[in-house]
Amino acid sequence: MTENRVFSSKAEISRCFCKLRRLAFAASLVAAAFLPWTDFAYAESAGLVLVDKFKVADNSEGFSEPSGLAMSNAEGFLWSVSDAEPKLHLLGADGVLGNSFRLPALAGSDLEGVAPRKDGSVLVLQETDRSILVVHPTDPIQLTTIPLASLKGYPTAAELLVGNPLNKGPEGITVDPDTGRVFVVIEGQPRLLLVLSSELTEIDEIIPLDRESGFMSDRVKDDELDVSGLAWSATSGLLWILSDKGRQIFVYNPESKSAKTISLTFIEDGKQKEVKHPEGIALDETRGLLYILTDDTKKSRLYVFEQPEL
Repeated sequence: MTENRVFSSKAEISRCFCKLRRLAFAASLVAAAFLPWTDFAYAESAGLVLVDKFKVADNSEGFSEPSGLAMSNAEGFLWSVSDAEPKLHLLGADGVLGNSFRLPALAGSDLEGVAPRKDGSVLVLQETDRSILVVHPTDPIQLTTIPLASLKGYPTAAELLVGNPLNKGPEGITVDPDTGRVFVVIEGQPRLLLVLSSELTEIDEIIPLDRESGFMSDRVKDDELDVSGLAWSATSGLLWILSDKGRQIFVYNPESKSAKTISLTFIEDGKQKEVKHPEGIALDETRGLLYILTDDTKKSRLYVFEQPEL
């Protein structure tokens, strides 16, 4: 006898969809296990499993245009910055804005990426000036500006980026806490990953993020595919690179120079949705959570997803 099941609520339908998606995602991973990394680089996963989402825009504190995101050294909090004002913001994991540290005027307002270091300092990207701000969130704020052009090895990167527009600059930054290495992604033509020394004195490696490495999208042409955020996975040694226009995450292996992709789609109330205008990404690997921060005026959100298994 065939049993016809009747769902009693939207919530039950949503749970069923999520379960089916998890099973489909698991099946795709099993299939991928029999493929080389470079082959799987061109196959997107089924998407993400939503845990929660929170409103984050706060005009009163200058947090109206969220950009970078990173887990802080304080449990349960994330660092973030905004294009609106030169401030370093501490954001709760529930999206509630905590302390905001105003940076000196010389820092500028075009802030993009953020990354903490073991010594308590926080690295912040300034896109227009092509520089890294080393911020000590103390009272008073201590700040050092390091132009990318001052780093040993930068002329090689400059030759590649000679035609890059001013608004196509450094967009994401993250740190490997074990080695102290700093990673910076630059959007434009070409897209580049810069690997910097822990002392922020030289560029150790310049890596193109091109189609051959798996950086491609069905949504946009190659020269329009951007990178908008960056996070480091301490457990796997992989970089999670966010793309706004591509609506996807590139999980990049800096050793094999290849990427897998994760679609920024999820199921909510039984409907498939996508993360719009993603700007920041952070991993809480202790809890198995993935955070995505969006820049969408009053609709800006902090999304919390289950961290996908790779």
